[in-house]
Amino acid sequence: MERIDFNNVGYDPQIDYIKGLCILFVIWTHCISRGELGNLLFPFWGDTAVPIFLIIQVFHYYKKGVNLRMPNTIKLWKRILRPFIIMIVLMFLTQFLIYYNETDGEFALSLYWDKRGPGSYYIFIYLEFALVIPLLAPLFKKLSVKWLFASFVILSQLAELVCCIIQCPDNIYRLLFFRYFFLIFLGFLLATKGLKLNKLTIFGATLSMVFLYLFNYKDIDLEPIFYTSLGNWKYCHWICYIYIAYFFLGFLKYTHTKLCKYKNVQKQIEIIGKYSYEIYLFQIFYYATISIYVRQSLCLVGNYSIQRLLYILISTAICVIPIIYLKGKRHH
Repeated sequence: MERIDFNNVGYDPQIDYIKGLCILFVIWTHCISRGELGNLLFPFWGDTAVPIFLIIQVFHYYKKGVNLRMPNTIKLWKRILRPFIIMIVLMFLTQFLIYYNETDGEFALSLYWDKRGPGSYYIFIYLEFALVIPLLAPLFKKLSVKWLFASFVILSQLAELVCCIIQCPDNIYRLLFFRYFFLIFLGFLLATKGLKLNKLTIFGATLSMVFLYLFNYKDIDLEPIFYTSLGNWKYCHWICYIYIAYFFLGFLKYTHTKLCKYKNVQKQIEIIGKYSYEIYLFQIFYYATISIYVRQSLCLVGNYSIQRLLYILISTAICVIPIIYLKGKRHH
């Protein structure tokens, strides 16, 4: 029987490596169309980024034990919320400069994909997790793994049912942690027992893959069992996360081991992961303000396929390299 686990005592470079790959997935999510992503089987690898980030968040809390410890509000403010607010202010100021119409004096604000920048919902989910995770600690101390699994499935299904009944609108649904609730259970297992690969979990992860395929590639209505009315969140159902935790997270961990022969590549991905939050913030700013000019410039390239490839490469470079350079300069 194999087991997926990480170092729960000190620093583990594998976690930074996985975070590095996941933030690259996030960048690509926002510069490739959903149709193209579907052809690339992106739901089975790229869409795993946010769930994996949240599993890691839970892991970091419970690796220190299941005692009730409320979040450090000063650390949350300095490390998470303050940089996010600064980025949002800068984004809106830049938008003002770009889209102010001098001819009629009207202020036109055009943010792409959503009104706070692409992927900005994640910060709200992160903060909600930071508050909810400690409150569940007593539950983890009292119940066995089987009862915890049953409890999290039932609560996750209740959330799906309620969303189906009220037809929760996207602008509210995107900001609520309920669709990721089951990840707390998986993160707890990873931190305290490891994710054990046996016949039962392999069957569960395989079934999870089947549902992930159905949600993303088949136009079927699974309501009121699963809330499938919103097209943007097809991978955000508790049953999909079993595959992500037991198969794909394990696969990413395995690739880190295999890259030992290529230390430079491995190290660069780890550095990207170390600064994944800063890259996440900058990619929101980039896609909401700068990316349109990159796309317009690339229209000069005649071949559409080359145009698309260049846009992906340039966007990735713009989102990653400045952050790595500035952080490296600061530490030297």
